[in-house]
Amino acid sequence: MLALSKMTVPLNPPNLDVQEQNRALKVYTTIGREKKFNPEASRQNFRCFPYPEKAGPREAVNQLWELCLQWLRPELHSKEQILELLVLEQFLTILPSEIRIWVKSQCPENIEEVVTLVEDLTQILEEEGISDFQGCGS
Repeated sequence: MLALSKMTVPLNPPNLDVQEQNRALKVYTTIGREKKFNPEASRQNFRCFPYPEKAGPREAVNQLWELCLQWLRPELHSKEQILELLVLEQFLTILPSEIRIWVKSQCPENIEEVVTLVEDLTQILEEEGISDFQGCGS
């Protein structure tokens, strides 16, 4: 990926008052300093967040906002890098499960590596006469 100049990403969630926005950013900043960043764990925390019925919708949105900041890290990543993370996640989601598992086991560092891995695997499977891996189950 070409080095792109950093663009700003709004750090304030929509429809939350200034106090709530500041709290979310403060918690995120504190968490960021205390823990070593684990992008996969952060992504899973965001994607698997359950709706806390007792807390209510406002608290749920605040918690989701904090988890999103922890995962996407807009203070470090450009808009293009954040979009790449989102497209990469969606691409992996639509792959058949066996291919997704294999690709993840190769620990690709970016979307270009993922695409190359899938292309290489597709070529190998075609050479072995297994042309329809789309039906492997997803």
